[in-house]
Amino acid sequence: MQGRSLRYVTLRPRGAGRAGFTAVRPRRVDVSSVAVVAHAGPLAQARYVLEATSLADRLDDDVTDEDIRLGSYLCGGHDDLALITQARQAYGFSGRQPDPWAGIAQDLVDRHWADIGRIAGALLEHRTLTGAQLRACVPALAR
Repeated sequence: MQGRSLRYVTLRPRGAGRAGFTAVRPRRVDVSSVAVVAHAGPLAQARYVLEATSLADRLDDDVTDEDIRLGSYLCGGHDDLALITQARQAYGFSGRQPDPWAGIAQDLVDRHWADIGRIAGALLEHRTLTGAQLRACVPALAR
């Protein structure tokens, strides 16, 4: 999305409170695309949790879908929240005004859910994927 070359993605911890890391070649990108990416991780995590738990289990635990989405943002890391806040400030969005990037990110997650699943499976198996290995998981990237 950002037009940057991917070096690797890993599940190995990279810093306090971060479960993994995506290394890309440096390039100046628009803050709006950074905000979309910052939303995508928590939204994908929420979708997975919602699909993996039954409605009955969520009702028994008195947990709503919105609770799960909010929890995904809060557990995703402060870096993501800081990037979203930075983008909101750069574009002049008030605290109550929705930003467009969450919707764009949700659309991307929904459209590429099968690819995300393949990447997640490969990461669980290998813990780190190079750019070439990632492209092998996602046929559209190999072109």
